[in-house]
Amino acid sequence: MSSFSLLWRNSLRKPVRFFLTCLSILIAFYLFTVLAGISHALTFSVDGSSQRRLMSQHKISITRSLPLHYQQKIEAMDGVARATYSSWFGGFFRNSEHLLAMTAVASTNYFDVYPEYAIDPIDLDNWKRTRIGLLVGERMAEEYNWKTGDALPLKSSIWMTRDGTFTWDFVVSGIFHAKDANTDTNHAFLQHRYFDEARAYNRDAASWFSTEISPGADSEAIAYAIDQLFENSSMPTRTTTEQVFLKEQAQQFSDMSMVIKVVAAAVFFTLLLIVCNTMIQTVRERIDEIAMMKAIGFSSSYLIRYVYLESLLMFASGAIAGALLAKLSLALVQRQFVEFLPGIALTLGHGVMILSAVLLCALLSTIFPAIRIRNLAISQTLGARR
Repeated sequence: MSSFSLLWRNSLRKPVRFFLTCLSILIAFYLFTVLAGISHALTFSVDGSSQRRLMSQHKISITRSLPLHYQQKIEAMDGVARATYSSWFGGFFRNSEHLLAMTAVASTNYFDVYPEYAIDPIDLDNWKRTRIGLLVGERMAEEYNWKTGDALPLKSSIWMTRDGTFTWDFVVSGIFHAKDANTDTNHAFLQHRYFDEARAYNRDAASWFSTEISPGADSEAIAYAIDQLFENSSMPTRTTTEQVFLKEQAQQFSDMSMVIKVVAAAVFFTLLLIVCNTMIQTVRERIDEIAMMKAIGFSSSYLIRYVYLESLLMFASGAIAGALLAKLSLALVQRQFVEFLPGIALTLGHGVMILSAVLLCALLSTIFPAIRIRNLAISQTLGARR
């Protein structure tokens, strides 16, 4: 019988206990991997094309708007290719349970600054010419079965119309697609001109400005210059890169990264107690066999190594299954939150962390069984059975 066969048969002596323990490990590593992917989105560095856009919001809070004439002042700055503006609409369909990601955008140049949206030129022109036009993302259109030409009375949870209602009339002008997998199509865009004319208050203002910098320009220097330009105005700005802006919105209520670390630590501590108890019970049940093997010449180190390998087999089985399941889940999460929280991904470093965690947890869960085996007195154990 090979060493692996012996290891596998020993592990499956109590198959229910083995699989339940593996299930506990699977759940722990599933949570760890999912949280690691989300944590990566909250902390990863921004590079390349992600830094070519800057986001400017009110210095105090994004809930405070900025005047539209800031666009011309920003575009006149050195190193700026173009600037556009947007406002969050906060819409929903039929009832508040069907929330919609809707943004009012400048029809003149918004999609020049955001070329990742694939829009048919005919649909884009139709949208620009239709005052109440709505450009709907592919995923949103599929979910609600919307088609070009559909009339949609949608409601806003934030903005009231000049008529005193929260119902806004729209017509679907076109369906847009994504040019890459990182672009969200569960979104809709309305014209900021219509939004500005129809809302009851806060007209001629936008929630934030998006600035595309020229190739080779220093994004940090331009961000600083934008904030300096409006520093002494009644509505000062705070400018960051686009990715930092999006992540700050996800973290505005709590330090999500710290919460994730605390949850992961608690999960692994609990898991370690479970597996350690399992291994102690396993050795207790086999104490006579272990004493007999020591009596015929097997060393304590050899027996401890087999206990460690059993623990390692459980951890490895659960960890691999949990990590693979988490990877599939993260792919779905990334599709849902690609615009709100970009960067959800697993790195090579996470794989190294899983491997290290498996080896370390297996070692820690073997400590008490190893002490028991090392201190086992053959004469007392076997002699007591006579």
